Amino acid sequence: VHGHSSREKIVIPVFNLFIKDIYFLHKIHTNHLPNGQINFKKFWEISRQIHDFVTWKQVECPFEKDRKIQSYLLTAPIYSEEALFIASFESEGPENHMEKDSWKTLRTTLLNRA
Repeated sequence: VHGHSSREKIVIPVFNLFIKDIYFLHKIHTNHLPNGQINFKKFWEISRQIHDFVTWKQVECPFEKDRKIQSYLLTAPIYSEEALFIASFESEGPENHMEKDSWKTLRTTLLNRA
């Protein structure tokens, strides 16, 4: 996030997405390159994600807490991964082959339950 002051750099990370990013970085990229050397690019990217998250947590928010918003965040339902996928695909359709395959699998699963 780019900003000129700490007031402009407030970020509310979505923990679920952060965990998913770390998980996929770990699963998609190998620990070692084909020549047997350590894949430093993978570990650098994971460490960058963690560093960004820690940095975001340390930023002091200069705004007053809104009790209505805080109450909503504390009482809002927690959606399953399936429900999050559905909401995501309803908002923006699948863009690549992997997302299209995930959407087809999810639809098949939902149709089989009905």
